[in-house]
Amino acid sequence: LELDAAATALRALLEPAEPGSPALRPADRSRALMYLGAAEFFQERRSAAIQAISALLIHDPRYRPDELVFPPEVTAFFQEVRLGVRAVRVAAPDSLLIASQSDRLPIRLYASTLHDVRVLILDPRGSPVRLLHEGAVGDSLELLWNAREASGRLFDSGTYMLRATSRAPNGQAVRTVELPLRLTRLTRDTLPLPAPPQEQLRAETRPPQRSWRPAVVSLLAAGAVVALPSAIGVTSEAMAARFAVTGAITAAGIAGLVVRSRPIPIPENIEWNRRVRSAWEDEQARVQRENAARTADVRLRILAGPARMLETP
Repeated sequence: LELDAAATALRALLEPAEPGSPALRPADRSRALMYLGAAEFFQERRSAAIQAISALLIHDPRYRPDELVFPPEVTAFFQEVRLGVRAVRVAAPDSLLIASQSDRLPIRLYASTLHDVRVLILDPRGSPVRLLHEGAVGDSLELLWNAREASGRLFDSGTYMLRATSRAPNGQAVRTVELPLRLTRLTRDTLPLPAPPQEQLRAETRPPQRSWRPAVVSLLAAGAVVALPSAIGVTSEAMAARFAVTGAITAAGIAGLVVRSRPIPIPENIEWNRRVRSAWEDEQARVQRENAARTADVRLRILAGPARMLETP
């Protein structure tokens, strides 16, 4: 019951005089502020008690005193102060992966008392990109954010900000909580296209077997026709006929030489190359489809930083 000594000791814990002193854990800070508020209340220092409990509610809007520890007059005073303190606590998972259209980042708001709260998402430039909530929040409220633009596209990488602003009954901003959100777009690496199967291809022809025999035979035959006995006739018509036959035989010999000079196709190699090229084209089409799917498969990693309270002047 040494209330003055208790208040002095609690203030020393909450505001250490020496820099670098270890800070209280959040739960211990809440307990210290509650005991400080009770000590001030019992000493009838109402303003100091209100200040301590208000600081407690701003630090932890969810805090409620244990009725088995504190007497009814203290808990009633706490409830009276709570009605005038407008603050929210923002909580979100430390890390979340947005991988599908149904994925959402759950954001929980905890209010000290029933009041209006406006929740915005700001882009890295500080411009609002999404209004998540505007209205009353009682004990708590869960908001879901899909991190997508109106078109359904995931937001670009960068540090975004969730800003929850508590408002007075007249609409004036009282205090603001900011929660940084680090967004990172994740894309899958694409596969390299398969190289043309040049090394697997086989020769489709073999070299020709050159032979001068058809040309020689035709020339000899043509000479024989020219040297036919005069019995065939010496008229101009007969001479024309012999020369026509000679030309035909010579042409046939040359044609035979040309045919034998062409490369010879290899049917089994032609079929082999057809199958190899077809398999390569199928694999190339498969890789292109896979790359298209990987390019479209964009995910978003969200990392939430520590929230901070901003007092509004």
